[in-house]
Formats: sequence, C-alpha cells, structure tokens
Amino acid sequence: MKFLYLNTRFYLALLIVTILFAIGFFMPFFFYVALIVLAVFVALIAVELFLLFHKKDGITVERMVPERLSNGDKNEISLNIKNNYPFAVTIEIIDELPFQFQERNFLLSSNIEKDSKKQINYSIVPKERGLYQFGSTNIYATSLTKLISKRYKSAKNEEVAVYPSFLNLRKHELLASKTALLPNGIKRTRKVGQSSEFEQIKDYVTGDDLRHVNWKASAKKKHLMVNHYQEEKAQNVYLLIDKGRTMKMPFDGMSLLDYSINAALMLANISIKRQDKAGLWTFEKKTDVFLKADNKMLQIRKIVDALYHIDTNFKESNYQYVLSDSLKKIQKRSLLILFTNFETLDALKRQLPYLRALAKKHVLLTIIFENTLLNDVHNRKINSTKDIYIQTIVSKFVHEKQLIIQELQMHGIKTVYTKPADLSVNLLNKYLEIKRQEII
Repeated sequence: MKFLYLNTRFYLALLIVTILFAIGFFMPFFFYVALIVLAVFVALIAVELFLLFHKKDGITVERMVPERLSNGDKNEISLNIKNNYPFAVTIEIIDELPFQFQERNFLLSSNIEKDSKKQINYSIVPKERGLYQFGSTNIYATSLTKLISKRYKSAKNEEVAVYPSFLNLRKHELLASKTALLPNGIKRTRKVGQSSEFEQIKDYVTGDDLRHVNWKASAKKKHLMVNHYQEEKAQNVYLLIDKGRTMKMPFDGMSLLDYSINAALMLANISIKRQDKAGLWTFEKKTDVFLKADNKMLQIRKIVDALYHIDTNFKESNYQYVLSDSLKKIQKRSLLILFTNFETLDALKRQLPYLRALAKKHVLLTIIFENTLLNDVHNRKINSTKDIYIQTIVSKFVHEKQLIIQELQMHGIKTVYTKPADLSVNLLNKYLEIKRQEII
C-alpha cells in the first residue's frame, strides 16, 4: 500500500505563501509576489508527485530476522532496501517492532543512490523469552524538494521465538579454554569420587584382574575374555533452577529466572565441551523438568528447548520434594548447581535441612543474587534524616545477605554471590575452580 504524506517543508512553504497574501492585502506588490511563489510552489509539488508516483515499486524492502533471537543479547536485524528510481532518494524508516519492546520513537534515516541497493542494520535486546511479532516495515521516500513523501509499506509480518541466551556461548567457551590452561608437563588426575567405566572386552593376558573375567563372553569364545575399564573422566553436573516466586524479581528489565536460565545454558554447554555430563532439573512445588545428565551434543538442544518453556507460577518452592526426588533420580555423586534467591535468613533456615542433606551426598553450589538496587541505596550519599532512616533499613537487608552466605558456607555448601548481570562469568569461574580442586 502506498500513501502520500505532506512533510514539514510543505506546511512551512504554505505558511509563507499565506503570509505573503496577507501582506498583499495591504501592499499590492506583495500580492503579486505571493502569486509567483504560489505558482512555483504548485509546480514543485507537481514535479515531486510525478517523480515519486510515476513508478509503481520505486522502493522495495526485505527484513532479515534471525530464525531465533537470543534473550538478553544484542540481536542484529537487517533491512535490505532497493531504490528503483532513476534518481537518489532520502528515506525514513519506521519498523513495527514487537510490543514487548514498548518502542514508540523508532526511526531510521538514510540516503540511497539511484538504481542501487542498501542494507541498513539495527540491534534489539529482548528481555524475556517467548514469541515476538514484527509488524510491517514503513518507508517514507522523498526526493528533490522534500515537500512530500510517498510511503511504501511491506505487508510482511513475522513471528520469531526468543530463546535463552545462545549468542554468548562461543565467548564463554573461549574464556573457559583460556582459564583452563595448565603449565607444561602438569597432568591433573582425579582423586575424590574416583570411579571407572566399561571400555571394551578383550582376550585375557597374564596380569589381568581375574575379577573382571567375562564368563559369558568366555563361554562363547571358548577362551578367557575380560572386561577392560578406563578411569571415568566425565562427572555429572546438574543445573537446578528454582521457579519459585522470588525468582521473578526483575533487574535491568530481566527476571532472576531469565538470568539463571541464560547462565544454566552457558554452563551446560561448557561442561559438555569439557567432557562432563550436563543435566537439568527445574522445580517449584514439584519437579517440572528433569533431564538426566548426558554429554552428547543433542543434550544441549534438549536443554535449550526445556529452558525456553519454563516460567514461575509465583508459588513457594518445595525443597523437601527436591531432596526426596534426588535420592531416586541422582544416584552418583554429582555437582548440583542451585539457582535460587534467599532474601532473608528465615527463608534460608526453612530450607537449610534439605540443602544440608543434599550437600552430604553431592557437591552443592548455591547461587545467591546480590540485590543491586538495595546496594545502590546503601552506598548513596546521605543528605537528610530521611536518607539515614532509609539506609538503616537497607543496611539490615544487605547485612542479612552476608549472614545467608556465612550460614551456607558453615554447613559446607559452596556459594556464588553475584550481581545478576555478572552471573554467567562468576559461575563459570567457580565451576572451573571446582574442577581444578577435583572435589566432585
């Protein structure tokens, strides 16, 4: 669909003509000047109308949107615009963004030479997962006088899914590889939780452990066959995401749940790259999703799909159920990374017996989020009695976070105390530290 729009210059020129006619009422000379200006004005409008409207498709546009968008990251959107006019045009672009962005002043401007193409890029940063609906792309084209514009409107509407952050996976892989560099000649060996896994069946040779004789295979081959084992290098890393109401707390436009989801995907990818097995467990009143730990690359796809759909129902999480369920679902000693948020010491103490029981059988790492809003208030300069009163209250909550961390560490539960925006990097560093200490 194409429409005619009158620009600011048109109204300015019309105002000048009107003023000249008004002056000409008292001074006849200006009346004739007004007639000449009006004639020129009408002629220019006629020329502009002919130039813009003699071609049916003077401007064509195609929007290029990725198949998936990455939550919390800059996603590149491209507009491929072609000028079919035999002259250069100035364009203004209004792309109808999804309502989630609440963008009311989105406008791009550019010049395009005659019979040429141009790609215009812009970035968007989604703050929540889900489906995003792009509307039409509106282009307002004008030429010589810029008195009028012709609007070209693409009829293409697009629906795109926003998934947990996947654009930063490569960056964190490089960070992990650099952090994991070891001095020449040093080889790390596992000590705690050492175990072995089946490798293959071979013919018995002198010195093989008779306890590993495979009698069934020996009967078939009519000579001794033994099972050979190798040291198991892969450890289980389970990502436990609390979907309780406290995880809905927003920071910089994203909820703690979404920060946790992005960090969980990152660590799942890193752990599989480092030959560990990654598993996922989301819960609230009961288990929502449970993916058994695995190190196949297909596991990442399963984790991404599961993380895309999870959300909170604003209920309080049931850690007693988590403990009882873990006894059935996770038999082997594993690293359990718990994404949760305790705001008060009382809230922690209600769940502490279950966390302690988990930490006895597994290595439990709990994520504790720093309330950056309270910290900003706590560090603000005091200017009045009211500020003293506010900071006194805030100091209580800031101090209580420190008590929560001390309480967890006192019972052998590892913690990562982090700002939501720094979660991925701080979690990666803690994971690599645990791997270096070989405590899984």
